[in-house]
Amino acid sequence: MRDEEIVSYIVKGKTELFSVIIDRYQSKVFSTVYHYTHDQEEARDLTQEIFIKLYNNLQSYKSKASFSTWLYRIAVNRCIDWTRKKKLQTVSAFYDSSDEEIDIYDTIADRVESPEEALIKQENKVYIRKVVEDLPEIYKTVIILYYFEDFSPQEISDITGVPKRTIETRLYRGKNLLKLRLEELICGGEKNVLQ
Repeated sequence: MRDEEIVSYIVKGKTELFSVIIDRYQSKVFSTVYHYTHDQEEARDLTQEIFIKLYNNLQSYKSKASFSTWLYRIAVNRCIDWTRKKKLQTVSAFYDSSDEEIDIYDTIADRVESPEEALIKQENKVYIRKVVEDLPEIYKTVIILYYFEDFSPQEISDITGVPKRTIETRLYRGKNLLKLRLEELICGGEKNVLQ
């Protein structure tokens, strides 16, 4: 059964069919959300919020766009809201706890499972995650959807409501900005991240 048919049945009262929507999309939505949060617990919570919002707004779904596009638009918008709130909390926490020191070396050491390769892999992930997190929102969203979630520029356009040509431009500029910032971050060091 197509998504649009399921939605119409749910709206008409067959609410038990919502589990079909959850089964179809939960892992994909979770994956998208996780690329924003980098925290499984937070991603689970946000994914649940997204499906609650989806359920509460099913009656407003218009089949102009595909159901999955509409769902991802809800998910991406919620992730952007979460990112904005997180940035405000981070700034606030910085000023509230400027006396505390975090031993980053202990934190990294706790995560390392095996010597050199694991350390390099972990450092690369940290570099990439840090740089993606710090990208301006217009680039961050398209980078995550394109490189981490494998959406095409047209699908990203449908999800975000931004013209495809603009998405392609943002991908190009975002990729260049990402590369530049990674090079700056690891300047002088090994450039394993870029290979």
